[in-house]
Amino acid sequence: MSARLRVLADSYLDHIRIAIEAGDQGAPFRDFVDNWNAFRCDHEHHRSRGDRPRWFNNPSALARVQMLDALDFRSVGASAILGDAARDPAAYQRRYAARDRDVKLVVDHAVPIGVMVAALFAGDVELTREGIDAYLNRWYRLGLLSHHEDASLNVQGLRSAMPVGWDRENPYARYKAAGIATAHV
Repeated sequence: MSARLRVLADSYLDHIRIAIEAGDQGAPFRDFVDNWNAFRCDHEHHRSRGDRPRWFNNPSALARVQMLDALDFRSVGASAILGDAARDPAAYQRRYAARDRDVKLVVDHAVPIGVMVAALFAGDVELTREGIDAYLNRWYRLGLLSHHEDASLNVQGLRSAMPVGWDRENPYARYKAAGIATAHV
């Protein structure tokens, strides 16, 4: 990581610390945390050519293959969509352009941002750059799910929560609780 990118990543750790210390629960923590990840990440596909963070909303299985392959978790459903897209790109592209939910991919925070932020507000983390960085490095994981698998998180009340009795060991516990099988981790 370049010195410039490290400074940018550190600046978002400072934003997080300042917001927590000020008790600002309405701060844009998702932006702070995702931007921290984009700047600290070795994968350039998390940033644009101008080093601005890239967002992953509704990614194309054809256009963002490298980025999708670099995610921490891939579900069986997402793998099936990626495989179908690779086998028949034209059919996939038609369905993607038509917003067919059967080919929609979702990039998800395995441990929801709200859960991570709640631990910061609860005092579970040392509010220094190093403490926040270590905490985020432990829990920030991105999963690739199909639209239907993502919907199952909602149905089971796991959209923005970890399962009851979460052991604080497995960052993918939401997926397991929702019956979302992994293709690879």
